[in-house]
Amino acid sequence: MAGAERRPGRRVAPQVIGVIGSFALFALLRVPSFLEPHWYTDEAGYVTTARAVLHGKLLYAQIWTNKPPLDIWTVAATIRVLGTSEAALHAVTLVSGALTLLAVAHAARRLVGPWRATVILVLAAFLLGTPLFDAELLLPESLLIVPVTWAGALLVTRVASPDARRWPRWPLAVGLLAAAAVAYQQTALAETCAFGLLLALSPVGSRGRRLAMYLAGFGGLTLLWLVPTLALAGPTTVAQALVGFWVPFTQAQYPTGGGDVILSLLPSAASLALLVGAAWLLRSDRGTAWRLWLWAGAALLVAAVARQPYPHYLLPSVAPAALAFGTLRLPTRQTVGQGARGMAVAGLGIGWLLAVGGGSVAGADWLVPGDAGSGGLVAYYGGAVATLTHRQSLTAYQDAFDRRVGEDAAVASWISAHGLDGTTAVVWSADAWLYSENHLQLLLPTPPIYNDEVLLGETGQVAQRVRELRPELIVTEASSVAEFPDITPVLEAGYTQVARSGGEIVWLRNDVVQAVVGPPHQVAVAGVPSSAG
Repeated sequence: MAGAERRPGRRVAPQVIGVIGSFALFALLRVPSFLEPHWYTDEAGYVTTARAVLHGKLLYAQIWTNKPPLDIWTVAATIRVLGTSEAALHAVTLVSGALTLLAVAHAARRLVGPWRATVILVLAAFLLGTPLFDAELLLPESLLIVPVTWAGALLVTRVASPDARRWPRWPLAVGLLAAAAVAYQQTALAETCAFGLLLALSPVGSRGRRLAMYLAGFGGLTLLWLVPTLALAGPTTVAQALVGFWVPFTQAQYPTGGGDVILSLLPSAASLALLVGAAWLLRSDRGTAWRLWLWAGAALLVAAVARQPYPHYLLPSVAPAALAFGTLRLPTRQTVGQGARGMAVAGLGIGWLLAVGGGSVAGADWLVPGDAGSGGLVAYYGGAVATLTHRQSLTAYQDAFDRRVGEDAAVASWISAHGLDGTTAVVWSADAWLYSENHLQLLLPTPPIYNDEVLLGETGQVAQRVRELRPELIVTEASSVAEFPDITPVLEAGYTQVARSGGEIVWLRNDVVQAVVGPPHQVAVAGVPSSAG
């Protein structure tokens, strides 16, 4: 009897150790994220857009974004409660990563043994804790991973079991969570479709009712934000932002010839066909492994089709891939099967590998020196340790992330010192942090200048808009001026260069120069002089 009482304790111990250890590892790996400076340009765009919404601008109509509203609303709530410091932004992604890891723990505990669950959790903690896939940055993928991972975790742990209710509620919850993920970013439609397919192929008799509940949850929540958004901003405006913008954005990654495009899409199309075909052949299989591989494959196909070199595109695939790897066993005739099952398993594996090959174009940040900052993971974590132990300054650590960090700091300081915080401005740069740093009034449709060029036109329309708006302050950045030089005549005709830090130049409208900096004289930012007047 005593032995029987001890056995449950031994079964629980590895699970407790795995959960506590993985969460501790995750938290430890995230420590350097609270030392990061404002450096990632996408974060700057979301923060500036969210600030505009907080100041009363109507999303899509008066302030533009290509993301669904929940992304901007979440950033706006973060700003309202915590502020705009990088530590504040990364506190949110720390919570989102922890909640995602909790979903992985929920699924792993029900799908595999305690030691396999521990391996899964450690792998997920490492991938979610490190900056390899930008999980620490406040990006749509860093937020949508919570609802999409919980949706998948609930589904794969329940879909093969009979329901106690005639109309089960859990598919409704899965649908609501999937809808929340899509409300952060449209790409979550890939997982949404995969979840719908898994429900439609349920190996139990209530598959129709399950699918109906799932669609009700997804459709209900989506309509809840989509209908008022369409009514306020207009269907054409919203459609262009959420759908139309992405067509040329994706087309730019493909060859121009029709035949070449088809050849480029062929691996992804083959992967999709193999994954769906395998799911059909395995539909009666109550095992969970193939469902995890299908979920992971759907997430990877987003990066494969987009063909963008952005590691965060891979972030939603981390949880299902970790869970799927945890189910791997040495192949035998019994595990692989023969006939249709053998074909299905082979097709699933080939389809998944094709998705991995296509998605690999997204890459990983900080994996090797030069990928993100001035070094790889060693520099990221080694620099953080050196900073926390006072062997190097925080400024030295932060300046290594991007050359614009120091330039932005110097320019922001100059703007504040001259009483220009809150003034009307245009930041002619891909980096929009100055809008937030100095509470500058955004006049253009969207913060990053490259999106303004897409929205208004790339043959001088943006510069013409700036000419008409007559902002008091313009800050230019060298690489953006080189890419979009149409601002130069506007500056020459009505503005005076008053300060400079590296590649960033501060320009004041001619009629306000004397009131701000006085008569023509030498001014300097970060030790680089520039003549005013």
